[in-house]
Amino acid sequence: MKKFKLADFLLVLFLMFIIVSCSNKKSANGIIEIDAFRKYPQLNLDLGEIAEIRYIPLKLGEDTVFINSAYGRHFFATRNKFYLNNGNLDDPKIIVYDYEGNPLYSIGNKGRGPGEFMAPFTYAVDTLRGEVFINSSMQDRIIVYDTNGNFKRSADFSERLRIRNMDLINDNTLLGYNPRVTYIVPTGLSGAGRIRKSGRTMSLIDIDSLSLIDFPDLSFERIYDANQSWGSSKAIVKTDNGVYFFSICSDTTYHISKSLEISPRFVDVSSYSNKEENGIYPVIENDRYIFLYSQPRFQTMIRLEEKQLKLFAYDKIQNKLFDLAKGIMSKNPDGSFNTHFIESLNYAFFFEGTTLNHNYLVRCLSYKTLMDNYANLPDTLKRITDKLTENDNPVLQVVKFK
Repeated sequence: MKKFKLADFLLVLFLMFIIVSCSNKKSANGIIEIDAFRKYPQLNLDLGEIAEIRYIPLKLGEDTVFINSAYGRHFFATRNKFYLNNGNLDDPKIIVYDYEGNPLYSIGNKGRGPGEFMAPFTYAVDTLRGEVFINSSMQDRIIVYDTNGNFKRSADFSERLRIRNMDLINDNTLLGYNPRVTYIVPTGLSGAGRIRKSGRTMSLIDIDSLSLIDFPDLSFERIYDANQSWGSSKAIVKTDNGVYFFSICSDTTYHISKSLEISPRFVDVSSYSNKEENGIYPVIENDRYIFLYSQPRFQTMIRLEEKQLKLFAYDKIQNKLFDLAKGIMSKNPDGSFNTHFIESLNYAFFFEGTTLNHNYLVRCLSYKTLMDNYANLPDTLKRITDKLTENDNPVLQVVKFK
């Protein structure tokens, strides 16, 4: 009898071990649950995971302006040049640079005529076709240029779309996304506090005809609070096989694949005192990891004891979640590690660094930031800083993941 009870006990322990060991993996339906308050194993990201780090001084030219360093989702890299939305509301355009920071040419002109657009705008680059697609959200207009900046064609949509994010889903389709279709009118405007609806959540557009594809729309349970200062320009994230998309205060991040299949991928299961704080969002995905950050309401950020700002890494090989250490390490021959200050993967870098590439993070380093941290800068960045003045554009830090 005692032997039977011991066997029973060992069986229970074994089952508990299996349950615990699987508790950090994605469920059978592919959904990954994340708890912002849980302490996951810590991941120290090694410098060997980074393919390249560039520091690019954004030089001024005849057709360029001062870059708005806070403007998100503005960067797209190709092999020998990169595109940058300058974030200028008075003179909206895309500036194309080489990797020395020299402005080569611009794409786009402000206006309401053919081939022209108004700010704010979003864009996507199709390197195979050699085309740049610009969406002027307030005009419900898409304009197509070639990658040398020559106007090709455009389309105005009679349907109110109000696209705030745009990217290529496959070789024939653009995704237009508006995370705040249903919103509460912000304080200070007429009808403040009322619920309004503007456009579609998701618009699929045929690249050749620039016409809408018949596709069922979707909606989130929670209503977007328009009083929130939140970068809806970062509400879609590129992957190798489609796009992640999400909305503020929604507990679920979805994925739409190249074959246009939509599925939930990440669910925030944190026990918040205020349910409107829900939101853990992916920001970049490389071959091994999906990096995510927690996002509270901005009104509650000063009370960080309610919910910490956290970075996560989901290991796709181990199917396991980690807390991401705020830094990149490099291993010395003796087995010790060095932390690289300026390459630190802090919260602001992830929150602001989303790009139009699936494996890049980008941030602007102002002259003041560089001077305040001069002693800790790598030698390459010190040499660049030595040539700067406070009247220059910021230095672009470009981190490419393997």
